[in-house]
Amino acid sequence: MNHLTRCCVILLLAILLTGLSAAQDEKKKPPQRFGFDVDETTFPQQKPADAMKSIARALERKKVDYLLAHLSDPLYVDYWVDQYKKDFTAGKDEGKRLLAFDRLVRETNEYFLNDPLIAKDLRVFAADAKWDESDDLAVGTTEKVPVRKVYLRKFGDRWFLENQQQ
Repeated sequence: MNHLTRCCVILLLAILLTGLSAAQDEKKKPPQRFGFDVDETTFPQQKPADAMKSIARALERKKVDYLLAHLSDPLYVDYWVDQYKKDFTAGKDEGKRLLAFDRLVRETNEYFLNDPLIAKDLRVFAADAKWDESDDLAVGTTEKVPVRKVYLRKFGDRWFLENQQQ
């Protein structure tokens, strides 16, 4: 092989390997939910403590929509979206789903506004909770809020806030 042919073959292999690497990275990326991409840089969820800090950060930034889309138990969120979707009779299914999600976001915002102690307590848990962790459940406790616990559920490699009022 002459020098030009070798260079072309090496360049072609490099392009193919780069394309394969990018395709594998895309497969690992969690899917978009309700129009929101996962932001693992701002809102990491690999450990319970990381997820709790991300939850508090989302509340501080008034990102309840992101909190519901990617930081809360997806089964719980999907259940309520499906319930609210029944109220919308016209339009396409995806449109009804987005309207139902918007309703859930508004109601959740109102919930936090009506009881600001909940968000305050979640920030305390983010700052100094101790985590009792099993395979797919983590329970957070803190001496500063002894009457409450926070529950996180693991789906895949990410931790999500579970709705267990305690």
